[in-house]
Amino acid sequence: MPSAEREVFWADAEAHLLAPDVAHVIRDSKTPSGVVPISGLRGPIITDALYRTFKRRGLPIRYVFTIDDYDPMDSQSMRSREGMTEQMGKPLCAIPSPDGSASSFARYHAERFLSTFAGLGIRPDELHWMSDLYRGGKLDRSIRLVLDHAGLVREIYARVSNVKKDERWLPVMPICERCGRIGTTYATDWDGETVAYACRPDYVEWAEGCGTTGRISPFAGNAKLPWNLQWCAQWDLFGVTYEEGGKDLLTGGGSRDRSNELYRAIWKHEPPLGLQHEFLNIGGKKMGTSTGIGAAATDLVQVYPGELVRFLMLRTHPKRHIEFDPAGSTLPALMDEYDRCENAYVAAPESDFGKAWRLSQLSDDVAPIAVRVRFALVADWLQIPSIDPLRQAERKKGAPLTAVERADLERRIGLARVWLDRWAPDEAKFSVRAELPAAARELSPGQRAFLARAAEEIGALAGAEALQTKLYDLAKEVGLVDGGKVSRDAFASIYIALLGNPSGPRAAWLLVTLDPAFVRRRLREAAEATA
Repeated sequence: MPSAEREVFWADAEAHLLAPDVAHVIRDSKTPSGVVPISGLRGPIITDALYRTFKRRGLPIRYVFTIDDYDPMDSQSMRSREGMTEQMGKPLCAIPSPDGSASSFARYHAERFLSTFAGLGIRPDELHWMSDLYRGGKLDRSIRLVLDHAGLVREIYARVSNVKKDERWLPVMPICERCGRIGTTYATDWDGETVAYACRPDYVEWAEGCGTTGRISPFAGNAKLPWNLQWCAQWDLFGVTYEEGGKDLLTGGGSRDRSNELYRAIWKHEPPLGLQHEFLNIGGKKMGTSTGIGAAATDLVQVYPGELVRFLMLRTHPKRHIEFDPAGSTLPALMDEYDRCENAYVAAPESDFGKAWRLSQLSDDVAPIAVRVRFALVADWLQIPSIDPLRQAERKKGAPLTAVERADLERRIGLARVWLDRWAPDEAKFSVRAELPAAARELSPGQRAFLARAAEEIGALAGAEALQTKLYDLAKEVGLVDGGKVSRDAFASIYIALLGNPSGPRAAWLLVTLDPAFVRRRLREAAEATA
């Protein structure tokens, strides 16, 4: 495809949709109904990347983040109801903290989730708690507007989403004056100032109302709007012009379509623009405690560097799902891809790969690092006791590392240690055996001849590249050739002699990093060994 027809980078494409002469607001939110999973980071990171892109393109933009702590504890939010029967149906902000360390259940989970933002470079301009907005009367105008148009709300629910409400139902959820529940109340009879309500024992399956009936003003925090209408009320309050969302909310006939129609009909405004992001799929049981990283967003951020978490979420178009599993070779591959995108940024900052790397950084003023050591190589270095990674990196560079380069290397060392301990596949792990491995006695005559010749070259050549070339020549000379190319059996014999496995790091590099006398002795021992 000609460059002129090349698809625009996804964040830039969204920026093109916004009017340049209008003050814009981008919004995101989270319901603190429990531990936020890793997948819960994708939305905030995408929103932050869009926010940065909009700002970079000169659009006047404000980033608002809200915490939906006035939502009821329900069957979806509460995975386990054991010991929580009394709290079901109450606002999340009215439920005690699990361990007493926070003022409420909502604060406990929200504050832990929000604590990840600093390490991810997410900095909303405004943070609002829905409980404060309701109790402060900020949503009273919308509550009155909705109650005055209750019939229209019912009609749109039925037409857009096939959700049918009876003619008495009012789109507001009073807080029961007796039991404090919000998910069990049924409101009727709006008189312009108050609504009648009943806290029904059988209104929902996941909570039991107390049976109280009465009238109450729906304002100043005495009631909340159902989800779709609350969404509209926030758009109106903050003047939201852009809001992306997950696939579960933005599918046809779903919550977003319903809210869009409600916003147009009742608030008389066009709803915000916004793309839909796909899910992040987590690798099954391997994400459990056995891997050292759970399903919690906080767990991931504690282990992975922030820019790598952002890269994980941003390297793939939001409309495509992400498969993630920390086990196996996922992390080395992700790190290699990250490094390639950094190189792309250096070569072409406005390329799609370059933009993905730039948006992955924790701030807009981070410069590329001149010298990085490949993650897989760092992991190899850590498994050879004779190697000092810092000295090895400086030897590879041919000069001392800068402070930035050294800090990056130290982070990679820390992450590589965790990976080797928790997630690395067996083929990536190795250790030099103190004694000749038993497998060395099964080597073929050609492999033994190759090792005998290789032993003579240890210490005689300068550098790994020269030794690697020599090893290829020796393999050909002793007949370890397959289809005109050097057979894998040649290098497998080196790994078997030193590691006890037929594979390992780059052979010549491994040989030059070990004590030459030890290597010569071991290769000769393997060459002479017989079954």
